[in-house]
Amino acid sequence: MDFAALDQKEQVERLSRLASCALSAWDLPSPQVALLKYRENAVFAVTASDGARAVLRVHRPGYHSDGEIRSEVAWMRALDAAGIPTPTIIDTRAGDVLTTVAVDSVPEARQCDLMAWVDGRPPGTLEAGVVGADEAVRALYRAVGELAARMHAHAASWKHPESFCRPSWDAETLVGDNPTFGRFWELEVLTDSQRPIVLAARDRVRERLTALGPANALIHGDLVPDNILVDGARTRVIDFDDCGWSWVAFELATSIFSLQISGRLEVGLEGYLDGYRRVRSFPEYELAWLPDLLVARGLSYLGWPVGRPEIHSMRPLLPFLAGAITDACQSYLTGAGAGESPL
Repeated sequence: MDFAALDQKEQVERLSRLASCALSAWDLPSPQVALLKYRENAVFAVTASDGARAVLRVHRPGYHSDGEIRSEVAWMRALDAAGIPTPTIIDTRAGDVLTTVAVDSVPEARQCDLMAWVDGRPPGTLEAGVVGADEAVRALYRAVGELAARMHAHAASWKHPESFCRPSWDAETLVGDNPTFGRFWELEVLTDSQRPIVLAARDRVRERLTALGPANALIHGDLVPDNILVDGARTRVIDFDDCGWSWVAFELATSIFSLQISGRLEVGLEGYLDGYRRVRSFPEYELAWLPDLLVARGLSYLGWPVGRPEIHSMRPLLPFLAGAITDACQSYLTGAGAGESPL
């Protein structure tokens, strides 16, 4: 049977077996795995018999090359060495940062890497946003803005290896003919009235982002609530799977996108920019494109399930997601949003 057609429980059971096989590449005594998250990648908590804890990431096939994963790790390690904490990648017994494993029950070989456990809890989720009073949300995004600025400042001066290769998040990869996340206008749950709105928004966003200029800042690319861990007074960033070249304002748009659901976009925006500007200057001209980048981010999320039919957990949310993003597109097309600074 096609792997994508299996129910999620069966997929996870098979991927768990692959994860257990992959762990033989590391020196962990009698490791046990338990699923943490299954979206782009299958992520497992690992507990060894000596009490050591780690996280194993089983990559989605075809999403990143070995070189792209090694480049992700190179930046993470450089950030950590510069005093910006990132998850510690644990080398295999052979001294590599990843291993590739194949098992009969999973159709493709999978790249796997292992990182040390990071304590903390995410303050929310991409789907639900962040809970808490406005001041708490503002403080959280102030911390996120500071972290983003520190990462961007590091990237701007970092001499990366010649072999460094990461994807771009630009007009073509976000809203071009074949977007990285998937052809969002082909999402099955879009109605006949929604699809033309989505396509019209795509055309406008593509034109606007083409005019924005080169997307040449190295960014995290996925600073959503799920990828922020709060542990007391410490706020840390995890999951660099989507790091790549883009605009500084696209990092901002991705970070605050989920706050639209709770109507607190402005609160997060204020906090993020306040935190960012405490570390380095924000490219102010890019703020004029923030409405376009927010729509581009939303459209990419519509495309994500199109390109990932095996991920069943998103299916119940798709009608709501399609409606919310189509409404945002309609406001973008008919309102004063496109091309105006939110400040």
